[in-house]
Amino acid sequence: MSVTSDQEWVTGQFPRLDWLPDETLFSLCSRQHLVMGNLDPATTSTAVLGLSEKFIKHDIPCGIAALEQNEFHYWGNAESILLHHTIFSVFVPFQNKTKIEDAIKTIKGDRIDSLKYRLGLVSSGFGAEHPLKACPYCMREDMYAHGVAYWHLTHQYPGMLICPRHQAWLMVSTKSRRWSGRFEWSLPTQDCLVQQASSQKVWSRPAFLNLANNVIDLAAIGRVMSLEPRAVVATYRTAMLQKGRSASLLDRIEPLRRFHLFDSLPEDEKSTDSFMNQLIRTPRRSIHPIKHLVLIDWLFDDLHAFIEAYKTEVARLAQQVVSAPSRRPDEQVSLSNAAVQTKNTPRPKRLKGRLKEDLLLKLGKGISKQELCKEFKITVSTINKLLRAHPVINAQAIEARQAREIAEHRAEWQHLHGLHPELGVQALRNIIPSLYAWLYRNDKAWLMVEEQNFAKPAQVRKHSVDWEARDSRLLSTLRRACKSIAELQRGPVTRADLYARVPMLSSCLENRDRYAMSRAYLSTVLHLQVDGSPRQRGNAV
Repeated sequence: MSVTSDQEWVTGQFPRLDWLPDETLFSLCSRQHLVMGNLDPATTSTAVLGLSEKFIKHDIPCGIAALEQNEFHYWGNAESILLHHTIFSVFVPFQNKTKIEDAIKTIKGDRIDSLKYRLGLVSSGFGAEHPLKACPYCMREDMYAHGVAYWHLTHQYPGMLICPRHQAWLMVSTKSRRWSGRFEWSLPTQDCLVQQASSQKVWSRPAFLNLANNVIDLAAIGRVMSLEPRAVVATYRTAMLQKGRSASLLDRIEPLRRFHLFDSLPEDEKSTDSFMNQLIRTPRRSIHPIKHLVLIDWLFDDLHAFIEAYKTEVARLAQQVVSAPSRRPDEQVSLSNAAVQTKNTPRPKRLKGRLKEDLLLKLGKGISKQELCKEFKITVSTINKLLRAHPVINAQAIEARQAREIAEHRAEWQHLHGLHPELGVQALRNIIPSLYAWLYRNDKAWLMVEEQNFAKPAQVRKHSVDWEARDSRLLSTLRRACKSIAELQRGPVTRADLYARVPMLSSCLENRDRYAMSRAYLSTVLHLQVDGSPRQRGNAV
């Protein structure tokens, strides 16, 4: 059977599902896969998204534009699905509009490519992996209300470790991971869910609950608007002046750092200063929203207070732009306009005596022709004739006019720099591109000297990582996991068992030059030998 005919049979024989409350696109596709009865994930993926199973993405999908063209168009348009049924909206507020538009275009297409890198996820320190999460209490309620447990969008956002409704720790799925069920459709079940970390018992519930509420509010903002980066930075700077020193920020961060994914957050005052400097200057690259929320939580306590301060800062910056001196329009008069004469326009006249001397004197000072026409009640043709008869005065007029234009453009550039001292050259030129272009063409030497006074990109010092301590913690976790597995199943420990018990193991082992003690322990545990037989396939570290 051909792919086309198979799709027609699959979509025509089974009921079409609709959204459940707070459901993700991946969850709806997984339910659709279930009712279709397809054994192969690719069959459902091709029918719904027009892509093979290798493009199944549970966090930020691709190929969603196909939903508007096929049998599933009733789910909604691509942008609505993207903003209301994927985690994309949480990354929108602190991105500029150009990056947002580019990201939406990418997601509508059939490849994600480097999108996570462009959004600042890969270099954020938090990782670009977003494992599926579920609340056991929500699952129980969903089974009672809808007959099926499904993936809630609220639980999938980065930084969500606790269910805000039941205040219960979320469990993480062992499916849709690089090491298990990577290209499969799945729904939450007790069998595929494990604790997020072994240290979960010592986590601060209020700290993670506050972060969860801020993440949800941020995603709601991302569905309707993006924030102006300059205003965000100005809001931070104003609040910082009122807040004072940065020592207390460490107290806010400390409870979060107990979870291994937040290890990259500052651990001392020096790294805290670097962390804040990265955020209080207009960013040259994308910054993970969790970093913004950490600073917002310290400065404003919650996101709503920050938004109010942000609106005040936007109004202040808008007022500064309005009060900025405006550039004078081009004073050149086109030949076509000069040829048009109305009844009340004075005709060319002969200039004599004192009138002629005064006119030549003002022309030599560079006063515009239009102003002189109004003052002396003469035409531009009269002035042009006079200048042709006096070439020295004409040269003086051109030189004076150029000097005046240069002075005006310099003053405007300096005024703009004064309004935004924190911006670099590239960010400032984007505000008024024509101003920078004029200075670059006509006054480049001065512009290059002036650029030396501009803010340089923030030098963010990355604090050194104590890899030995990390290795020791991971080793302790692995030993506890192996002990638990051995107690439950009286048999050998497999790699799948360990990954399920220690979800962070996959990301840790990606760095082949680190975690020497943990690797040695794993090679011992997973080196399954019976009377000298070779190691079991698939258990290599």
